Amino acid sequence: MLPDMTDAFDEWLSDYTVLTVTQTTLDFVRVDVVVGRTVQAMSQPAQKQHLNPEQVDWSKRYKLVHSPEQLVVGEYIEIDGEDYKIIDDGDYQSYGYTEAVAEQTKQTKLVVTV
Repeated sequence: MLPDMTDAFDEWLSDYTVLTVTQTTLDFVRVDVVVGRTVQAMSQPAQKQHLNPEQVDWSKRYKLVHSPEQLVVGEYIEIDGEDYKIIDDGDYQSYGYTEAVAEQTKQTKLVVTV
């Protein structure tokens, strides 16, 4: 069994904004509602050759995001001023963090509406 490594990663943690987008109807018009929350995490470039080849878009960048909080597929995370979509939420790792894979969206940056 691996030792608890959470203290070793504390110095690398930064605040990231995680965005959840839901759709609702307002006056018969579909509206996107963007809710944001702050999580402590660290990110690093993901090596595309280690990702699922059926999911990889070679024109986009990918990040591995390590967080003590669970990140869910479909959520967005802002990294270095760009939005990345969580495409694999990973499992809780034995070192106390989850490891999620995030894909660059190449879309207009999301803005919190609530």
